Amino acid sequence: MAQSLYDFTDLAEATKSLLGYFVHTWYLHYLGLIVANFRRLQEHGMLKSLTEPTPLGAALVFDFSALDIEKITYINGIYFYILSCHKNANWRLMNRHEGKQVLYLRGFDIEASLSAGGNMAVGVSSVDATQFNWKLGKLLAHDCSLFKILSPKDVYWETVDAQRHFYGDFEGMIRLAGHPMRSIYLNAARWQEGVTALLDRMDHFVVYVSSTTASAIWEIEQLIPEDRRSRVTVVFDEKAIETKKMQEGYQDKIVHDQGDHVIWSKQAHPLDLNVSQFRELLAQKFLVTSPQEFEANIEEHRRGIQASSGPLGPGARETSFDFDFRPALDLDKLNELRDFSASIQSEVEASTGAKGIVCLPLFLNLVQLRTFMTLLLGEHADTGRALAAYAAVIEGAQEYYTRPGPKPGDLSEEGRERNLKLLEDHLGMAQHIGSRMLSYGKSSEFGNYSKYATAEFAAEHDRTKTAVDRFFTEVASRPVEGPKPESNNES
Repeated sequence: MAQSLYDFTDLAEATKSLLGYFVHTWYLHYLGLIVANFRRLQEHGMLKSLTEPTPLGAALVFDFSALDIEKITYINGIYFYILSCHKNANWRLMNRHEGKQVLYLRGFDIEASLSAGGNMAVGVSSVDATQFNWKLGKLLAHDCSLFKILSPKDVYWETVDAQRHFYGDFEGMIRLAGHPMRSIYLNAARWQEGVTALLDRMDHFVVYVSSTTASAIWEIEQLIPEDRRSRVTVVFDEKAIETKKMQEGYQDKIVHDQGDHVIWSKQAHPLDLNVSQFRELLAQKFLVTSPQEFEANIEEHRRGIQASSGPLGPGARETSFDFDFRPALDLDKLNELRDFSASIQSEVEASTGAKGIVCLPLFLNLVQLRTFMTLLLGEHADTGRALAAYAAVIEGAQEYYTRPGPKPGDLSEEGRERNLKLLEDHLGMAQHIGSRMLSYGKSSEFGNYSKYATAEFAAEHDRTKTAVDRFFTEVASRPVEGPKPESNNES
């Protein structure tokens, strides 16, 4: 992977194919922090390359500006929520139960976002599918097992409550991720394959039609075979279709007129059908109702669901879905990402081995880059290990700056309390999230892996802490200079 010192354009592009704008945004926020750290070190003459400091860089003690609690917790929290959704769905798919399994299919909401200057953005999006998600959950979740494919807008709206758990309560997030319906993550490169594999495990299908997009039509076409069509309820939202057509026109105009400012666009591709023709076509194959009629006659629909049975009965359909979280890229580009991630990990391992840590701020940023890469590639156990190394760096800095007496690069009195609190917060975050990433297992595993997680976290932490302690021992042997003006970039 050809990259300049801090040009990670290909990494930024890869985040666009994870799961929509919201996920892309927070991955980009954390990557932006890492890029800014590299850029700052280079602009001050402290780096020769991505992995090698200059003599001036080697003299730097610590970089408090490299720490951002919001960005690191959000990228970890969003990933953990997506994983928890999929794992909740797997638990239900893998365990025999008496209730009916219902797959909810719908067209995803359209979305576009434009730069408004600085860090501001404005956008346009539809919310019809999101609103029906909530309604369907209230109407059916108590009577059957509801499943849906996790959409980009689901992650945005469903984490409004979950975001308060990002900073520490990951157990609370697990509970939120399973209600009111189970959400399966499908990689965009294989979503049709995933939907097809789900169909025979389901007893009934609820299809919410709020657009005439090609993807929505494809899903409906999979339900036309005789053994499925009698188990389908189509909720046809005529008002939403008409509204979305107007939104699509408005969005297309914005994207056309403001092309240079477009930072995200998920546009619809409507078919050449009017609303009446589309409904008539569906009514020839399926039971079709409006959202209002569906709610008013919900008892009748519940009875229909209870009378439905899929081709695979209990005992034959209890299997799991792989959590294939990664950018939806071709294999060559994906392998480039994996090779780059491995190269960063090799540098981290070398620094905690015989090479030693020459520049702690550079090492910390490489650990942050490794954390980003593991979250990009769906390798959350390795995220846990990266956070164990992160914790060791923070703990080493905390011990150094709380030692009595003068020391090189000491904190000023004005900034001491603030920066020590910053270290305390980041240490607690890394310990909590890192251990949970390590103990969560694969998306199809539900055992108690706490002993394994504790041992893995301790091994990575202790190895890194030994190298960090050696670094600070060398720093302590340097001459102590006089006090310097207060700065967020202590050195």
